[in-house]
Amino acid sequence: MNERALFPGATSMPRRIALLLLAFFAIAPAASAADHVIHISVDGLRADLLQNLITTDPAHYGNFKRFIDEGATTFNARTDFTHTITLPNHTSMLTGRPVLLPAGQPNTVHHGYTSNTDPAPTETLHNSGNLNIPYKASVFDVVHDNGMSTAHYASKTKFLLYDRSFDAAHGAPDVTGADNGPDKIDTYVELSTGSPETAANMNAAFVTAMASSHFRYSFLHYVDPDAAGHATGWGSATWNAAVRNVDGYLGALFNLVESDPVLANHTVIILSTDHGGSGTDHSDPTNLLHYRIPFLVWGAGVAHADLYALNPVTRQDPGTGRPDYNVAVPPIRNGDGGNLALSALGLPAIPGSTINAAQNLRLAPQVPMLPPWAAGVTAAAFAIGGAAIIARRRRWLGEAS
Repeated sequence: MNERALFPGATSMPRRIALLLLAFFAIAPAASAADHVIHISVDGLRADLLQNLITTDPAHYGNFKRFIDEGATTFNARTDFTHTITLPNHTSMLTGRPVLLPAGQPNTVHHGYTSNTDPAPTETLHNSGNLNIPYKASVFDVVHDNGMSTAHYASKTKFLLYDRSFDAAHGAPDVTGADNGPDKIDTYVELSTGSPETAANMNAAFVTAMASSHFRYSFLHYVDPDAAGHATGWGSATWNAAVRNVDGYLGALFNLVESDPVLANHTVIILSTDHGGSGTDHSDPTNLLHYRIPFLVWGAGVAHADLYALNPVTRQDPGTGRPDYNVAVPPIRNGDGGNLALSALGLPAIPGSTINAAQNLRLAPQVPMLPPWAAGVTAAAFAIGGAAIIARRRRWLGEAS
C-alpha cells in the first residue's frame, strides 16, 4: 500500500511526507521516564492472598495498595511454565530466559538452571544449566556495560550464585562503549535475621546505601513470605505478618524515593515474585496457587491501569490457565521483569533473552511523539504543501502573477 492509499487526502508530496512522518512516530515506543529502577522479588508472594489482605486490611497493607491506586498492576501474572521454585525463577527474571527448553524452540533459548540449593564452590550459571550457552547474560550485564551502577541485595545465601556468575572472574568483557570491566554487580549484600527469616536488616542496609549511591538498577529479594509459608503455611497468621513486614519495607522505599531529589519522579519500582504456595509447599508448577503471581509497577511514567488493559495486543490474561512459551500471545510473567527494567532505563534487551525481548510490555498508553528534527520537517512540509495548494488555487482563479 502506498502513501496515497494510506492518506487519500494528501494531495501534495510534501504533505504526504509529513503525514508519513506522523504515522511512523505515532507507533514508536514512548520515551523512557526513569533514571533508576528498583526491581523487587518478594519470595513466595501468593497473588490471591495478597489481594485479599489489601482489600480487607488496607491500613496494614497500604504500601502494597499504593501500587494498585497509583501504578500498573495485575494479580494474574505467571511464573515460569515448568518450575515454581526460587533459583530457577529468579534466573529467568534476570536473564529473560525460560528454565527448560520450550517444545520446538532452539536449544540455546533456555537457561537450564534447575538447582534450588546453595551453589557449589565453583558453580556459576555459565558452567551449569544449559551448556549450549557459553555465557548467560543478565540485566546486570546490560546496565553495567552501559556505564550505570548496579546492586543486588538478597536475603537468602543461595543468591551468591548471581554475584559469583557475574563477578570479575566470571563476567563477560564489556564491549559496549567504555570498558567498565567484567564485574557486573557493583554492590552485593546478603542479609537476613530472625526465625522465620526476615529481610528487615537487608532492607535497612539497602535504603541507607541507595540514599548515598543512587544505584541505577537494584535487584532486591525479600525472604519473609516464603520463610513464613514453609514454617506455618501460606495464608497463616504468620504468613500474613510476613507480608505486613514487606509492606513496611515498601514504605521505607517509597519514603526514600519521594524525599530524595535525585530519585523523586525519576524512579520505577517493579515488584513480582518467584511463586505462590499452598500448605507449606510451592513445588507443583501445575497448581494455580503456585503459578499465579502478582506483577506490580509504580513510578515515573507509569500509568494507573491494569497491565493487561495497557497491553491488549502483546499480552493476554490467561484466566486460570497455564499457557506455555509457545502460546501466540503470552501472559505477563515474572521473567518479563528484567527487560522491562531495561526498557524503563532506555536500554536494549538482554542478549539472548526471549521473554519480553521485544520490550513490548508497556507501562503507559502509547502516545504519538515526534523528535525535534521530525517535528521541524513535518511543520515545513505542511507549510510547503499549504503554499502549493494556495498557488494552485490562485492559478485556477487566474490570480497568479
